[in-house]
Amino acid sequence: MDAARLLFSFNGRINRARYLAIQLALLTFWLVLWLKSPFQQWEILQAGAVIALLWINTATTGRRLHDRDRSGWWAIAVLVVNPLSYAYYALFFGLYFGVDVSAARQMLLVMGAVALSFLQTLIVIELFFVIGTDGRNRFGEDPTRNPGKSPVVSHAQSFNVPDFLLQRAGPVARS
Repeated sequence: MDAARLLFSFNGRINRARYLAIQLALLTFWLVLWLKSPFQQWEILQAGAVIALLWINTATTGRRLHDRDRSGWWAIAVLVVNPLSYAYYALFFGLYFGVDVSAARQMLLVMGAVALSFLQTLIVIELFFVIGTDGRNRFGEDPTRNPGKSPVVSHAQSFNVPDFLLQRAGPVARS
């Protein structure tokens, strides 16, 4: 799979490991851009970098959702929940540090913070911890298997990893 298709395409599936690697790279690039941006004088280039990062994030999240046999459109919901939660937590902590609000509004804010935390936890579990659909699904072939081969990753010998560590979790397939 070439890099452009891996990062920019919404078609196909990617597994957890590749998704995690891409997300960590995006997070690192985002932090570098935010802390010490080489484009500080050129806002257009900085905006272009942000748009590219958002596109890559949405595309890879959509493809990871495809691996779970879910519609890629849920990637937009994931993209919306994160900034919404940041804004909400900023408001919540602002109230904690001295903004005067009635008790009923404070209770609503606390309930909203708990609900957003629960939703973010479900998103993290779904994207990073739950294994993809075993075998082919409506979005394509299983990215962790080669057709006609065992469920063991084929490049395991190059890393000297024992085969039993690379087997998929779950019941043994019966012939």
